[in-house]
Amino acid sequence: MKKKCFISIAAFIMLSCMASSPQQSLQSRLFGFWASSGDEVTVLEIDKDSLYYVDEYPIVAMPYQFAGDSMTVDAYGTTIVQHISFRKDTLVMKNQWGDVSRFVPVKGGLNICKNYNVKVQKTADISK
Repeated sequence: MKKKCFISIAAFIMLSCMASSPQQSLQSRLFGFWASSGDEVTVLEIDKDSLYYVDEYPIVAMPYQFAGDSMTVDAYGTTIVQHISFRKDTLVMKNQWGDVSRFVPVKGGLNICKNYNVKVQKTADISK
């Protein structure tokens, strides 16, 4: 009996250590291409450290920081904090002013960049 109890506790501890944190899980769900579900035509790409508006030329990489359930982006000198949530497969972003944007995943998003033969420009290079 003691042996079964010990094995159960050891297995629970190992599984707990292996599980990813909720923040990591939420952030990793952001990765990929997203299209606005509203009237706007906006296509975003989000990777582990940057957000890109791939429907604009030149595409500008905007670094972001992720903490808890929020993404902080410095967009052209304005700090925008987006509260992140998901409704089924829809990405919901609500900023500090109360504006809500909804995005749906785009399959084959990488082809968008290839089709337009676009190059990414870092935000630090914009002033040049």
